[in-house]
Amino acid sequence: MPVGARPRRLFRAAPSAYVQMPSWARDGKSIVYSYDGDAGGDGLAAVHRLFPGTGEDTVLASGGRLNPALSPDGDRLACQDTTGNLLLVDVASGTETKLAAPLGGNGLPGRPSWSPDGRYIALCDRNRLNQRFREGYNVIRVIDTRDGSSRAFLPLPHTSVSDRCDSGPVWPPDGTSLALVVESALWVLPVGADGTPAGRPQRITDEPADHPSWSGDSRRLLYLSGGRLRLINRDGTGRRTLPVRLATARRLPPGTDVTRVHAGRLWDGTGNTVHEDVDIVITGNRITAVEPHRSGAGRAGERRIDASNSTVVPGLWDSHTHPYQNIYGGRQTSLMLAYGITTNVSLGGFAYEQARLREAADSGAIAGPRLLTTGELIDGSRVAYSMGRAHNTPDGLRRTLERAVALDYDFVKTYVRAPAWIMAEAARTAHELGVPAGSHLLTPGIQVGQDLTTHLTATQRQEYGRSASATGHTYEDVQGIYRDGRFGIIITPFNALYLLGDDPALADDPRVTTLMPPWDTATVKALAKARPTEEQLRELRLEMTAYRRIVADGGTLAMGTDSPLAPIGLQVHLGLRALHRYAGLSPAQALRTATVVPARMFGVEDDLGTAEPGKLADLTVIDGNPFQDFTDLTRVAWVMRDGIVHRQEDLVGPHHLAADPANGDSEHHWHEVGQIIRREGCCAT
Repeated sequence: MPVGARPRRLFRAAPSAYVQMPSWARDGKSIVYSYDGDAGGDGLAAVHRLFPGTGEDTVLASGGRLNPALSPDGDRLACQDTTGNLLLVDVASGTETKLAAPLGGNGLPGRPSWSPDGRYIALCDRNRLNQRFREGYNVIRVIDTRDGSSRAFLPLPHTSVSDRCDSGPVWPPDGTSLALVVESALWVLPVGADGTPAGRPQRITDEPADHPSWSGDSRRLLYLSGGRLRLINRDGTGRRTLPVRLATARRLPPGTDVTRVHAGRLWDGTGNTVHEDVDIVITGNRITAVEPHRSGAGRAGERRIDASNSTVVPGLWDSHTHPYQNIYGGRQTSLMLAYGITTNVSLGGFAYEQARLREAADSGAIAGPRLLTTGELIDGSRVAYSMGRAHNTPDGLRRTLERAVALDYDFVKTYVRAPAWIMAEAARTAHELGVPAGSHLLTPGIQVGQDLTTHLTATQRQEYGRSASATGHTYEDVQGIYRDGRFGIIITPFNALYLLGDDPALADDPRVTTLMPPWDTATVKALAKARPTEEQLRELRLEMTAYRRIVADGGTLAMGTDSPLAPIGLQVHLGLRALHRYAGLSPAQALRTATVVPARMFGVEDDLGTAEPGKLADLTVIDGNPFQDFTDLTRVAWVMRDGIVHRQEDLVGPHHLAADPANGDSEHHWHEVGQIIRREGCCAT
């Protein structure tokens, strides 16, 4: 986009794939980006180089390569693999060398930035400070490309770079400073030729800032603020907004289109009754009637869909996910639809990427469920995840919450090192937005005005806030807070994953073998090989006992998974099985936790959660009868999201995984990759 002019589309991704991470070459003649939809590729993200002037597009690296950045002379490519290793690729030969491993886990390091002489690479990484806790500071890490040695610096004492997405550090062409986002503002740090700080950083904005990049003359910075594209001089003067003439619209069927779904069975979510042999009439994207089926009852011009041998339920929800498109690409959203999920709630992710995902899914640019967004995890000065937003000052928190309002969050979440004052201010902002707030912490969450917890038990750093004993028992103090439903809970029953061993055929499903990325396929197959142990079942029963009591006492309990820490889509079904089998919930009670309850929890019950006239046409169609055999629920034939049908062949068909000739035992290799991706995960440390 020329400054002030209309943008020009350079590339359109397939709805099953994801294009991301564009970066200009220093000479301005080409762009590198990551894309996972190449027809002849290996099914994982590849780095492309595109020349906008000619349209020439070539692949520079494949096999899951991310965050690309070309060296100033264009001869070398820096990028990361799916576990965060920093790689150097010789552009001419394609030879790839591992330069450095990340300092810790919990997501990729930040985007690499080259020094002008091409010797050093700067990026944001996390320095875990001790072996007791996983958190550390988001540091500026400078790596020497000659030998892989590195040094790390804090931008200010006891202060992190804001997050490890695109908060810098970014080197300008003149090499005299680094641009970075700290306390959600834009700063410039003077540095020497090797990236060593040469003075104190200067804050040049007091408004929220993200995604900084330099002009070719090193005199100005471009950045995002509250959804606007901003340009500023490096000394903080001359700030202005650049217009971006782009628009998006929701993809909906024409308002006059009528679709009649003949359902053999319908559970509409309003009670326990399963209605048999009914027609669901949809006009545009809303249900307008549910009526007894009569052969030939349809009108001319109606589209008819036969689900007479199927069970139809309201579209399922996953109320605790994290968008990980940076390594999962288009597979994450396709997997959710394939498992019947038409609405998913992000409880932490990169704010601008989520805004993009929400618009892309609504417009049909990507195949996926509707997304309720949360920005990064609002934390203290130390963080764990790449998507953790670090704060050490009230002004930093103010900027982050201004950004939350501007980007129209659907939920505001604080994380484990956020003190009570941050939790309280986040809850206040959420309620001004008209959305809920929550955290891992039952106490002081309820005392500071939050609305729910995002787990029963999870990582926390405040000993008085624990909701279960060391042996996994919960007691009346916890049950009393959740009783009557005014303070809610999103459960994440990780132990339900062991139920794969009771139904190993789940691991042979094409959604596992083809649609999941290879590290999740390997994880599912490994778990499916062994029946759950007595100890695993004991822990699962104990956890389910707590949930049964909450439901019996009128609590507000919604199903979540924390995916992709657990297999995307599939974990919803395993969790619902656990509620039915070990908590003793009826099929209807279990299904409410993934339909009616989350719709109410997130304030959208007027549109979602049930299949009745007036509601949006979100339906999950099951090839079987889960009210007779609850395991049938995994047999999703197709879904309707906003009146648009997504069938299994459309979701699974575009995806493939090529064999990895570099690894003789490919399944073992990918299982190890999955373990690295999930190391130091939530609720473990």
